[in-house]
Amino acid sequence: PPVIWFPLAYRHSPCDGVVLVLHNGQWGHVCNQEWTLAEASVVCKQLGCGHAVGAPKYVPLPGEIVQPWLHNVSCRGDEPSLWECSLGAWTQAPCPHEWVVVALCSNGTFREIRLVKGRSPCSGLPEIRNVNGVDRLCGLHEEEATVFCRELGCGPALQAPRQEAGVSGKYMTCRGTEPTIRNCRLNNRLQCLPLKESLCPPPGHMEARLEGGEHPCAGRLEVRRGLTWGTVCDAALDQATAHVVCRELQCGSAVSTPGGAHFGQGSGLVWTEAFRCAGNESLLFHCPRGPGRQCGHHQDAGLRCSGEFRLVNGSSSCEGRVELQVQGAWAPLCASHWDLADATVLCHQLNCGSAVATPPGGHFGVGDAPIWPDMFHCVGTEPYLWNCPVSTLGARACAPRNAAAAICSGGSTRCSQIQSRSRCGAREAQTWKGHGSYVPHSAGWLKSQG
Repeated sequence: PPVIWFPLAYRHSPCDGVVLVLHNGQWGHVCNQEWTLAEASVVCKQLGCGHAVGAPKYVPLPGEIVQPWLHNVSCRGDEPSLWECSLGAWTQAPCPHEWVVVALCSNGTFREIRLVKGRSPCSGLPEIRNVNGVDRLCGLHEEEATVFCRELGCGPALQAPRQEAGVSGKYMTCRGTEPTIRNCRLNNRLQCLPLKESLCPPPGHMEARLEGGEHPCAGRLEVRRGLTWGTVCDAALDQATAHVVCRELQCGSAVSTPGGAHFGQGSGLVWTEAFRCAGNESLLFHCPRGPGRQCGHHQDAGLRCSGEFRLVNGSSSCEGRVELQVQGAWAPLCASHWDLADATVLCHQLNCGSAVATPPGGHFGVGDAPIWPDMFHCVGTEPYLWNCPVSTLGARACAPRNAAAAICSGGSTRCSQIQSRSRCGAREAQTWKGHGSYVPHSAGWLKSQG
């Protein structure tokens, strides 16, 4: 009887892998130009592995090569075993197509295909989820993207990476007619380039971005509908819609909506349709739309979001290393030029009272992410850090472990509001010996280098 071998993607499962058959005391693989779910289902059934969920062909790595035995099997799909199918030649002649057949069974490791990090139900990066993790699909071109999108019920792909010259150089190869992406041919000898753009944006797809700002959470509002980007009239951007855009971009909440092309004039279309968001939608895609005004690019809408900030690695949520989240990723903030006025704004923003101290860079650790090189120039009365003037140091200007830190009066430990300032100041000065002491000031506690 046949058996399932498992060199694929480190999934050591008896119900996933290359199909091997035993003949004259030797194992060999099956060489088929046509290998479908019908043949794979017979193999899965014979091995007690359920039905087939994938029938790919596979170009093995040099160390995985096994001589072929059986050429050209054809099954209806209801046969009790592979031996009841139409069998071709039993020979160890070379397989002219340099592939071996694979069966992926329902009792194996496969769980689902999906799109992640998208801005509408049919857009995002393609993944195959397995029992032990996720396989991020890569190297997809028009035919492969079409199969994947159709399998998700999203219709034909409207966007896919450009196809390079020479189809034979593709890591994954589909004809475009396969019922599942798991029936396509894989060539592990070729490089698999990851996708960076969404795959299946349908005609109703909609997403937002901010361009021309000093950081990714501020700029001219641009909206993509289908595959076309356009700007929005400033009169059409209300606070509820602004909040939804900031939420979609993982940039906190809306701080202001400067109009009059504050972040520069865009190009191309200016959308006349207006959004009617309630403000609690997770994506702009979910907002109702209605008629809007016409305007030129001199009235392009702008948006400034608060960004997400947090204090981590302290003994409470009101003290620790300063980190900001921009478009989903958390990074520590550089301590260069970080002062008490900046920390005061952050403490207010986090509902943690006022700033008590700004310990030396790295006092609460540095984390694993690269340090964010922006520096803020706050007066101390701004409602959000992004309301302060911002300049960028550049990556080289910030030492690797120089992560900003803050202690707010809302913290429950070192500088509790129950303690007197003199006792707190003495204790902090002792704690940070060698880095200067902290002296009383009308705005809180300042560091003295004396």
